[in-house]
Amino acid sequence: MKKALITIALVLFLGISSFAQETKIAFGYGAELNMNAEYGVGGGAILCFDFAISQQFALGLNVAMSGDDSYNGILETAAMVRWYFYKGFFAEADIGLTIFSLRDDVMTREYLAGLRAGYRLPFGRLFYVEGHVRGGYPFMFGAGAVVGFRK
Repeated sequence: MKKALITIALVLFLGISSFAQETKIAFGYGAELNMNAEYGVGGGAILCFDFAISQQFALGLNVAMSGDDSYNGILETAAMVRWYFYKGFFAEADIGLTIFSLRDDVMTREYLAGLRAGYRLPFGRLFYVEGHVRGGYPFMFGAGAVVGFRK
């Protein structure tokens, strides 16, 4: 559990430091409930970054760390392509790698592929709130919210 808290703190600290860019970027933190659990639903933290290549398309990275009460830990890293199709509504494709660390110290790696849909609600010129649902492999299902900065 200590490793997970230290990793989350480090990711959040590095994320704040990396926001000082002068391009069309968005950077956010969030929470999610997903099926990354041995039994039932697990919770996790999300770190996301995207760069707008046009008004309708963005490329970026998503990092999520989640687990359950059985001391299972999952780290997901994914590249994403996002399409804004109607006033803040988006569809997204993710592809990447999932690393599972099970309670008996066994680590496994699997490829990640998924689809995400959601809505980004801007607050002024600098902030946003975003809700999403996603489905794919190996996590099956997830739903969460992100708050962030945009420039």
